[in-house]
Amino acid sequence: MAVILFAGHRQKAHQQAELLAKLQQIVRIGNEPELSCREIVTEQPLVLLALGQSNAANHGAGFKPGAQAITLVVEGKCVTATDPLPGATGRGGSIWQRLPDALREHVHGKPIVLSVLAVDASSIAEWTSQDSALRQRLLEQLATLRQLGLPPNFVLWQQGESDARLATSGRDYSRQLDALAATISEAGIAAPIILARSTICRSAPAEEIRRAIESKAANDQRFRLGPDTDLLSGEGFRHDGCHLSIDGLTSAARMWAAAISDHAYKTSAPP
Repeated sequence: MAVILFAGHRQKAHQQAELLAKLQQIVRIGNEPELSCREIVTEQPLVLLALGQSNAANHGAGFKPGAQAITLVVEGKCVTATDPLPGATGRGGSIWQRLPDALREHVHGKPIVLSVLAVDASSIAEWTSQDSALRQRLLEQLATLRQLGLPPNFVLWQQGESDARLATSGRDYSRQLDALAATISEAGIAAPIILARSTICRSAPAEEIRRAIESKAANDQRFRLGPDTDLLSGEGFRHDGCHLSIDGLTSAARMWAAAISDHAYKTSAPP
């Protein structure tokens, strides 16, 4: 029994060390132009917090040449930034660089502000475990957004590939979604969580996880159903069978824009 416990502790310590190493790979802000957060607050923007693993990060196929900078809250500052976006791992392109353009026709001229926390190959348990450094980082980012007067209107969840690989059951994934919502609520944030179905990575879709996501969105008011990015499969949309190509990133941004618009503007007046 002692040997088994020791092996378990050793494995957990190894996993924690791996996660800390990934967190060190998150892109930091550099020379991005800084904006006044106070002025942004007065514009009453639509604030979106994007969370997840590599397809929520900067692991897409290259960044968009000549892309217009987006407004980003990162490290306690408001900046304009382009891919690779600070706040996420990877040195390529992201969905979120393209999202404001995709949303423009939906938001009635409302400014769009993004904040990103995305870590390659992160499992949902790494986002929710009480002793996880990633959970602590999420709490800190949520607290910063509140302090700046820019709490998110929606949380965008683009994750599932790691749990598909780990064969996480639908029941366990559902419980972890509850823990994710509880973490966000703990930080004083009441924003709905929009859930993408994002499970393929050189694999078939993970049906149990997909059903868990769909059930949560249908039966729990804390969640909304987001885009089905598993539909973006094949060489046209995945440059390596897992991470999104340039066309995949653009298509995913349009899918996210449609989902956000559906949930944000169900009435004639913007929120």
